[in-house]
Amino acid sequence: MPVSGRRHQALQADYAQLLKNLTQLHVELREVTEERDAARDVVRGLADRNRELIARPATKGEAVLLRLLRQSEGARRLLAEQVDLLQAANEGAAREAYDLAAAARQAVAA
Repeated sequence: MPVSGRRHQALQADYAQLLKNLTQLHVELREVTEERDAARDVVRGLADRNRELIARPATKGEAVLLRLLRQSEGARRLLAEQVDLLQAANEGAAREAYDLAAAARQAVAA
């Protein structure tokens, strides 16, 4: 398909810009890939370290810390349950207050 000289120059400029954009995207892709690989290495290292810590027997001090950690986790669970109960009670009270306010508006309007 024949094109005019100006159109040809515009197409060449567009093509050059597309190549520049593609090159930039390749650079960004390489950087992101390197960051991802580095993050994978960190995660893999942490997982290996965790396996090593779990596999070896705990020292006396670590056993005490693990017991305290289990107790604190149990306490955290109990607190979370209490917060859930308080939240449910709060929602119920809010619904009651809304219903009472609606009833009061109806009584005033009547």
